[in-house]
Amino acid sequence: MKKLLFILLIALVATGCKKEKKIERNLWKQGGEWEIKSFEESYTSASNPEYNDSYVINNGGTIQFEKDGTGNTNYSSELAIYLEGLLYEEYINKEFTYHNSEGSIYLIYADYGGIAYNLEWEKDKMVMSFSENQEFQDYDENGNQIIIKTTYSIKFICEKK
Repeated sequence: MKKLLFILLIALVATGCKKEKKIERNLWKQGGEWEIKSFEESYTSASNPEYNDSYVINNGGTIQFEKDGTGNTNYSSELAIYLEGLLYEEYINKEFTYHNSEGSIYLIYADYGGIAYNLEWEKDKMVMSFSENQEFQDYDENGNQIIIKTTYSIKFICEKK
């Protein structure tokens, strides 16, 4: 019984590593260029739906991945201008290095830091997303202070070119 469990554990580890390598190869194979089909940003609040907001940009440019673990972004002018309000300038249309795991991809921009995205991946499609819960203060119509809880998220929906 112990041998069987050990064999199953080895098989699970090997399978997990195998998928990670498969994703990595798919990022850079066939030129490594990914078209940003859409970029989505949203704020959602279950308790205060009047604060819900979203924005979508279609045809957002490209992301290029190289076999050596480097890459660069070439955002459309509309998306680049929009991202200037969200990200550091050093992250817009710049070179990066990347590391991926089965469920995450990390884009690192030289000495400036980087961004960790959740990664949903299919053969020639991927979704890179980031989400965080936020809390801020506002006032209701009577002047009473209220706490607004929202979920902020961004999503890059990409397809292999």
